[in-house]
Amino acid sequence: MLIISLGILGFIGIHFIAPKAIIQPTRVHLNVSPSKYNIKYRSLSITTKDHIELKGYHILSQTDKTSGVMVLIHGVGGCKEHFIALAVKLASMGITSYLFDGRAHGQSTGKYCTYGYYEKFDIQQIVDLAKIEYPNAPLGIWGNSLGGAIAIQALAIDKRLEFGIIESTFTDLHQITFDYKKRMLKGIGVRAISDYALGRAAKIANFKPHHIRPIDDVTCIEQPIFLAHGDNDQHINIDYGTALFKALKSKDKTWYPVKGGAHTNLSKVGGSEYRKALFDFVKRNIER
Repeated sequence: MLIISLGILGFIGIHFIAPKAIIQPTRVHLNVSPSKYNIKYRSLSITTKDHIELKGYHILSQTDKTSGVMVLIHGVGGCKEHFIALAVKLASMGITSYLFDGRAHGQSTGKYCTYGYYEKFDIQQIVDLAKIEYPNAPLGIWGNSLGGAIAIQALAIDKRLEFGIIESTFTDLHQITFDYKKRMLKGIGVRAISDYALGRAAKIANFKPHHIRPIDDVTCIEQPIFLAHGDNDQHINIDYGTALFKALKSKDKTWYPVKGGAHTNLSKVGGSEYRKALFDFVKRNIER
């Protein structure tokens, strides 16, 4: 009887709970506004082609001339507010930023996160808006974790994105789903189980997980790319960053491993040397 009960509980977890956990991350909204920084900005709302409302901010350049544009993409379970301080720093450099809550995140609508399958087209709509407002300014994209994977997929299909910064991201959705489930189960991993849960999630959210392979997308990217990863990242192994860099088609590419860096603290651990490398890359690409 105990074995039967455990089997039933296991099936419920794999068939019902795990798939929803994959595509419905906990929503986070920080009670922080750009107004805290005494900076010019406006709130934005974009309706996607499948009728999802994305909530965001447009943070304006603090200089007389807007020298560049950046689209900032947060990670899974994150929100636009995580990037406000960075957008303020960019504004001081003459760069205007667009930062949005992804679908199923923060204040945006949508029930499901699809790891770039639909999100890359959401980015295209943000780029449409940026190009209307700043048609001649160099345009870049900056993404962390899931945001990095979405940025890679967007760069591969939209050459209007002229350069990219990718931090701490993965190579393949099936693989990273297996990794996360294994970590949650304290080292116990069965690939067939994670693949089944992901397949169920894909049916619920109507997307194709085998299309989410940044390791394939980078072979189409020729824009300049700055790719960074911490060697102490317990969420996404640095080996995935190394593989992405190796497969990246771009001839203008920078690989920056951060010694001791974890998943979300590259700037803190990398310190002034890391930040200098990042912002030198940005300056070079908006001044070309």
